[in-house]
Amino acid sequence: MILADTLIQFAIRPEGWIHSVHGDFDVPRGPVGVLFYLVFVPLFWIVPRRWRAHYLTVTSLMLTVATVGPAFTITLAVLAVIGWAIIRTLARGQSYWIGLALLVVGYATLILYPQPAWLPPVHEPLYFYVHWAGLGYMFLRTVHVLNDVSRLKLSPPGLTDWLAYLLFAPTLRMGPIFRYRDFVEQMRGELARERRLVAGTGRLLNGMVRLAAVAVLIDKNNFPLGVLFNDPGQLSAGAFIFRIYLAPFSFFLWISGYVELSIGIGRLMGFVVPENFNYPWSSSNIAEFWQRWHITLGAWLRDYVFTPMVRRRWHYFWAFTVTFLLCGLWHGNCWCYVIWGTAQGVGLAVLRVWGQFWKQQHSIGSPLYRRLVALRLVGSPVSTVLAWLLTLHYEVITILIGMDIEHAGLRVAARALELIRTAAGF
Repeated sequence: MILADTLIQFAIRPEGWIHSVHGDFDVPRGPVGVLFYLVFVPLFWIVPRRWRAHYLTVTSLMLTVATVGPAFTITLAVLAVIGWAIIRTLARGQSYWIGLALLVVGYATLILYPQPAWLPPVHEPLYFYVHWAGLGYMFLRTVHVLNDVSRLKLSPPGLTDWLAYLLFAPTLRMGPIFRYRDFVEQMRGELARERRLVAGTGRLLNGMVRLAAVAVLIDKNNFPLGVLFNDPGQLSAGAFIFRIYLAPFSFFLWISGYVELSIGIGRLMGFVVPENFNYPWSSSNIAEFWQRWHITLGAWLRDYVFTPMVRRRWHYFWAFTVTFLLCGLWHGNCWCYVIWGTAQGVGLAVLRVWGQFWKQQHSIGSPLYRRLVALRLVGSPVSTVLAWLLTLHYEVITILIGMDIEHAGLRVAARALELIRTAAGF
């Protein structure tokens, strides 16, 4: 009987061995689950340098088993080894494109059809794979190393360093995107010099506060965001408008809270995990927003998608649009993500055209430009505030669409138009 109970408890299960449900949410599977890695941090301080990669790999796999289950952990480990083999064998010359195609097809197959026979069924499998199991970021890191090895910017990685890098628990699930060279140099270096116990603890507390705020904001008894997306007609005008701003802000707290935990754990270990957010809501244009919002993802898109297209003489409009269309598809095969990503790309393309137009007007000293300067609508605090308001609302609306997985913002838009017609007296 004891053996049978043990086998049931540690069977291949989608929720992992550490399992605690709050409402409909499995807490350890989410961002808070990464905190369990703190158990392994003190011992890491005394691990000999030559064993660091092994220790990081083993402990990262142990955390993954505990939080998302052994079946998914084995899948991630196999994908990591396959990615390493592709990099080692197909990163040179024209073989690079074969390797890239294999990675795209392999990861896309798992994400689009994520219920193979060896994995237990999970609720919302796409969301599970991309976010909880870390497939999305594993793909980006693998492509980054494949590309840099093919361009001779990196030497082909050894298996132990590669597994430690790709499966590094603090950044596995939701980023940020650690670059391989930075990670390995830090892992092999004097980590004690960068260890910041007070600063790391502060980042952990900051992350917990943000995630706690999200838990309050999405609680059904306080500010039910589900009503906003499913039946906004039952909300008063004030409650509707409030939730319009609340939803993107709660999403920001969610992902930035996880990043704070990742950075905090890294600082306790001696790793300088890259920053991912830098007050994005203060941005005065979309380009600045993407320099402050999900910084490592924006840098990855720039280096491995946008810049190669521009070098091949793609028009900037199409380069921006295709780059962020792919960014939307990376988040999931849903129209809401496609619309959100395309909107980001088109917005950046329009911003570039708009900037070039006003640069030309300034250089020729056009009457229109001089008139706007006289009205303090160019190069003044007024113009900065207007640009900030425009950027803020563009991002609020597009993020809202991306969050509305089932309706892509259609019901919210209908309710907004209804309120506008009522206010206008139509």
